[in-house]
This record gives sequence, structure tokens and C-alpha cells, in this order.
Amino acid sequence: MRFLLIGLVVALTSMNLSAQKGYEINIKVEGIKDTTAFLAYYFGSGQYYRDTAEVNSKGEMKFVGKDTLAHGMYSLVYNNSKVFDILLDNQKFSMSTDTANVIAEMEVKNSVENKIFYEYMKFLNSKQKEARSISKKEAEAVGDDKKMYKDQLSALDTEVRAYISDFHDTYKGSFASNFIYAIEYPTVPEAPKNEDGSIDSTFAFKYFKAHFYDNFDFSDERLLRTSSYDEKMNYYLEKLTVPDVDSIIVSVDYILKNAAQNKTIFKYTLTKLTSKYERSENMGMDAVFVHLGKEYFMKGKAADWFTDKQLEKLSERVTALDPLLIGKKAPNIVVKDTAMQKFIQLYDVKAKYTIVYIWSPECGHCKKATPKLKTLYDKFKDRGVEVFAVGNEFENKEWKEFIIEHELNFINGSDGGDFRSNFRNLYDVFSTPQTYLLDENKVILSKKMSIESLENILDFYFKNEERKKEKTAE
Repeated sequence: MRFLLIGLVVALTSMNLSAQKGYEINIKVEGIKDTTAFLAYYFGSGQYYRDTAEVNSKGEMKFVGKDTLAHGMYSLVYNNSKVFDILLDNQKFSMSTDTANVIAEMEVKNSVENKIFYEYMKFLNSKQKEARSISKKEAEAVGDDKKMYKDQLSALDTEVRAYISDFHDTYKGSFASNFIYAIEYPTVPEAPKNEDGSIDSTFAFKYFKAHFYDNFDFSDERLLRTSSYDEKMNYYLEKLTVPDVDSIIVSVDYILKNAAQNKTIFKYTLTKLTSKYERSENMGMDAVFVHLGKEYFMKGKAADWFTDKQLEKLSERVTALDPLLIGKKAPNIVVKDTAMQKFIQLYDVKAKYTIVYIWSPECGHCKKATPKLKTLYDKFKDRGVEVFAVGNEFENKEWKEFIIEHELNFINGSDGGDFRSNFRNLYDVFSTPQTYLLDENKVILSKKMSIESLENILDFYFKNEERKKEKTAE
């Protein structure tokens, strides 16, 4: 179910401007001629073509249209490569440059945002070139000369920092300033010393994370139309957040709290995160999806743009997954034994670890995985492991034949005759096999893993038990 993509389209189309004044962008690039160029816009994690222009023998091209371009970052694309970026503010302006040195040769008319952006880029490029030259000399120098070059680099760094600070003060709130802030990362200061003179080894990480979104203007909708928004969000979630459910939930809530400063950014962010964790293949991440569904969608925080039908589908999905989250007690299963004579229940199984295995003899994956499960069971059954295997089909002939052929000596049950269990709904069975590992209290430890992964997980638990015993003995 990928209904969340509809919401993403809503977020995208909501950014279209209502005014229809038309646009005209004249560009000249020395080094490109007699070809076709494209105007592409950024949105979220992607870039998409917006318009096409023919390039003449002088490198001149014109992008023109009767509609209005949404404000944001665009790119001139030629031969499947980006030539340079464009900050879209006015609808009619011109830019000219040379492929030999795009930034240094850039000239802009009638676009304040591009003018100040490329002035900034020119300054940084010149100072970077200067720094490389000094660094090369410093590497070859000795004695006082080496110190002299280090001092020059320090002075250059001070000059650049002062320029950047002045730039943001002068052009505060501009798209150029907000974008440059958006792509910046925190500069970590020297770690303070503790009372005993030691230094907290985690200071740099904690400082970097705490200041990661400093100066990021979540109210500026234009940042969605740059590469910065998704890159920043993904970095925060994947590099600065411990990869466990509780930590990720704290991080997504933090991002959404900031994103709420702008309705469109909030729509996009909530949709993106919900889709991300609904589709995640990492075990346990469905808990983040359930959290977002319950705390945002089902509490009406998306009511102004999420339809009743979409909400109904999402709510059904959340309700189905919620009881199956890692850390929750698995739902009971009641089925009949292979003889179809008596009922067997999951909750009646007495074992240190119980593997719930829902499968079908007609399933190609099951035909390969089930014999592997038999091997694993024989390896671990004397250590307190039991398998509660449930046939997913309504006809049992092939199921019984498979059990006999492969000598499946664990607990086997299925529907039979007029009896129909509700395990398919309880365990969200849309495909087979489905595998869950439960503890002695039937709490879910892991789920939806391969037999190979299941064996590794069991090895981990048994080794952990052995380590505990060794510590107790000591």
C-alpha cells in the first residue's frame, strides 16, 4: 500500500503559485553552442526537468513560458550535467558565463538573489584558491617561514568568517542567505575540561547534533526546492541519531516540530517521513510509522490536506501493525492440529523462545525456507526453542504432504473443515513466510527475518545468556 505518495503529490502541487505572469530567463554560456539545454528544478530529494531551450551558435538560449515558476533553486542542464545553479526570484532576468570558469565569469542582470549568491561564491572561490597556494608553501617551508604561512592561513580564515557573517547580516532573510545557512554544518569548538581535567569524548558529537539546525529557516518554503532540505534531514536521522526506534521517534518529532513553522514544509516532511518508515526494510522501523500515524494523522494534524479515504486507509494500516511491534506481546493463535482433531494455541507453548512461522507449501520462498527452519529447530530445540508453524492455506493436502516429506517435527497447525482462524488479520499476513521470534512470555523479540538471520539472533541470545552465567559465577 503506497497511498502516502498521493500526499506527496499534494505537497508538491500546493507550491504552485497562483499568479500567472509568465517567465523569461535569458542565458548565455560561452563553450556551449548549437544544442539543447534544460531548466531543471529541485524538489525534496529529486531534480526534475521544467523547460527546454535551443542553444544557438553564440551560446544563447531563452527559457520562456506563460505560467509562473515557483521560487526555489533551479539548474541549467546540458549534456546530462549541471552547468550552474539558479536562484529563482524574479520571473524575468538574464545570466551569462563561460564554461572555462563558470563562477568567476558569471554576470547577472535583474535578479538580486543570483547577484548576491554569485558574489558570495566568487569571494569564497578566490579565497579557497589563495588558501591552497599558501598551504602548499606552508607544507614546503621550515622554521619561521612555516609559522608565517600558518599565520597567513589563520588571518585568511578570520577574513572569510567575517565576510560570511557580514553577508548574512546584510542579506538576512534572502533566499541566498537562507540557502547558504541551510548547507552549513556546525563548527565544533574545543571541548571544555571537566573539573578533574578530563575531556568528555562525546562532546563533539553532542555539540554537532545540538547545533545541527542552527540558523536553518524552517519557515522558508523555498528551501524545499533545493537539495538542502532532504540532505539535511537524512543526515540528522541516519548519521546523528542512534538507530533504535525510541531515538528515531525523538528525532522525527524534533524535525516535525520545527517543520510546523510552515504548512507546506510540514506537509512535505510528515508525508516523507511516514512513507520512509512505512516502507523501511529495517526491522522494527514500522514502530516509527505507527507513531507518526497515531500522533499526527489520527490526531487531525493533517486534516486540512489528507482526505478521509486516505486517513481511513492509513488508520487501518496503523491498527494492523500496532499489536505486532517489537516489544509487544504477540497475539494468540488458535488453529487445529494436523489431524484436524484438536485445537492448539500459541499461548499454550511452554518454551524459552518460540518461533511463530506462518507459511504455505505453495509459496516458492517457503519451500526453500521451511527445510532450513527444520534444521535450525533440530539444532536449538534442546536449548528451549519451539516452533509454532501455521499453514496459511485453506486446503491441507499439500501442507500435510510437505510436513511428512520434510519430517517437520515441530508444532504444526492450520485451519480445517469449517473452522477459520483470524491469524491472517492478527499477523498482517499479506505474503509468506512470516517469521516471529518470541520470548518465554510471548513478547516479540524480532520479526519478519530470514531463517539465516533468525539463527544469528538466537546465537546472540544464547551467547548473551552464557556471558551472564559466567559473570554470576565469578
